[in-house]
Formats: sequence, C-alpha cells, structure tokens
Amino acid sequence: MEKYFYNFLLILFSLAFFYIFKNFWPKYFETKATNQATKEDIGEITEIVENIKSDLLKQNEILKAQISFNNQHRLNLKNAEREALFAFNKHIAAWFYYLIRFSFSNYDINNYQEIKQSLKEFAKRQYDSDLAEAHLTLFMQDQEFIDLKKDLVISIIELEFILTKAVNELHYKYSKAEFELSQAQSDFAKQTLIRNSLREETYSLQKKSSDDSIEQFKKLNILYKKMIKLINKRLKQIESDENSI
Repeated sequence: MEKYFYNFLLILFSLAFFYIFKNFWPKYFETKATNQATKEDIGEITEIVENIKSDLLKQNEILKAQISFNNQHRLNLKNAEREALFAFNKHIAAWFYYLIRFSFSNYDINNYQEIKQSLKEFAKRQYDSDLAEAHLTLFMQDQEFIDLKKDLVISIIELEFILTKAVNELHYKYSKAEFELSQAQSDFAKQTLIRNSLREETYSLQKKSSDDSIEQFKKLNILYKKMIKLINKRLKQIESDENSI
C-alpha cells in the first residue's frame, strides 16, 4: 500500500513538473527574446538620438559662425563709414584753412612767378576733398547732409575763386611792372615811379582779397560748424549701432 502511495506521488510530481516546464519554458525564451529585442531597440534609438544631436550641434556651430560673420561685416561697414567721416572732415578742413591762411606777403617782383604754383596747391586740395566726399557718399545718403555738403563746398569754391582771381591779377601786375622796368633801365626816376605804383596797386589788391576772403570765411565757417554737428551726430549713431550688434 505504501509502495503505491509513493508511486502515486511520483506520478503527481512528474505531471506537475511537466506542466510547469511546458508553460514556463516557452515564456522564458519569449521574455528573453523580448528583452534582447528591447535592448537592440534602445541601442538603435540611442544611436539615432546621438546622430540628431551631432547634426544639431554642427548646424548650431554653422549658424553661430554665420551670425558672427554677418556681425563682423556690419561692424566693418560701420568702421569704414567712421573712417570716411574722419577723412572727409580732414580734407575739407585742410582745403579751406589753406585758402584762408594763404598770404601774398612772400611774393614780390623777384619771385612772383612762383605764385602760380599756389594754384596747383589749391587744385590738389580740392581734388583730395572731392575724393573724400565721393567716398563718404557711399554711406551718407540723408538729404540734410547732401544739402549742407553742397552749400559748404560751394562756399569754399567761392573763397578759392577770390584768391585765384587775386593771384592772377597780382601775377599780371608784377609781370607788367617787370617789363616796364626792363624798358626804363637808364631812367631811375621812371623806375622809382613804376615801383611805387606797383607797391600801391599790389597792396590795394591784397587788401581787397584779404577783406573779401574774411567775409567769405565768416559765411563758410557757419556752414562748417553745422557740418561738424552733423558729423558728430552721425558718429554717435554709429557707436550706438555698433553697441547693438
């Protein structure tokens, strides 16, 4: 009886083990396969995320470089405009201050031929000013500046005309007196008369030129002071624009 009981238990245990093995083992491999698949999916997703992250970083660096390039370009343009303003003021001031300080006192009948060289200097300074003005026009387009610049340049040209006219008249008077003196070499009294007449005429001419130049400079200086204010205003705007970049 006891033997049968043990055989029964053995059969029951075997059936239970078979049942458990049958149901658990496939699920074990299925779970294991699922876990393996999950690990592979996570690896693929991680790789995709890293690739996207790398691309975003590259694009961000490219964008930063482009922004930096654009900002630097804008700063370069602002600096170029500033330099153009400085150059314009320098050359236009050098032009009219040379004119207003021009003196006839260094010339007489012995070296009057040299006075014509001053006209070349007038032209050179005007040319330098014209170049600086043309360069600044690339940046300054507002009508207030254009109108004021035109009035200022015209005023300087009028001052130059006063001096140019005086230079030519003075040159003529000296050359005329030189010829008359050469014709009166043996007549001391006539030479004295010619020289005295020349002295009076040149003095009168120089005084008129000086007086006209001073009056013209007064008008010119008013315009130049306005131009200085306009230039300073623009320089402050450039500085403000640079700080906002």
